[in-house]
Amino acid sequence: MSSLHRLTILILVLCGGGLAGCVSDTTRADAMVRSANQGEASAPMSGEALEQRKLELERTYGDLTHFNATFDSLNRRKDREGKILFSEFVDLTLTKQVLPMLEGEWQSRHPELSALDADVRLTVAELWVRMGSTSRTRRMLAEIERRFEGRGEMLVNYPIGTQGTLRDGIAMLRERS
Repeated sequence: MSSLHRLTILILVLCGGGLAGCVSDTTRADAMVRSANQGEASAPMSGEALEQRKLELERTYGDLTHFNATFDSLNRRKDREGKILFSEFVDLTLTKQVLPMLEGEWQSRHPELSALDADVRLTVAELWVRMGSTSRTRRMLAEIERRFEGRGEMLVNYPIGTQGTLRDGIAMLRERS
């Protein structure tokens, strides 16, 4: 067997072991995906990539507003068990899908995306208020203030279903958390 053939087999075995470790440990796999996409998510986009991110943010905002409506429905029905189960689903969705999408700083500064980015962040904070996670709500509000410093008069879709200024939305959420 040639040394090149042995080297190829060794590389395949090591790669297979690494993949097996990723399959058995989802946190490691999540970290690998996150690190692979981190550069892509933090780089400013234009053209088709910008439109794709805008569509992702719009869909996410729509999903989050539906989650909010579901919490309203569960509260009206006084469905405590349903609220607990739904809270777990929402928390997982926020942690695995929404928050990684919001990691990039550039979209908070981009003229076409900044208001939509703020809408999503405020709605995440609203959901955390509903789930009773005041520490995460406060951290998100601090992050919003940091990212949008000096833009408190920016119009956002908060409270959900109406328009108001970013400053007013933050103040409303602070009162409730």
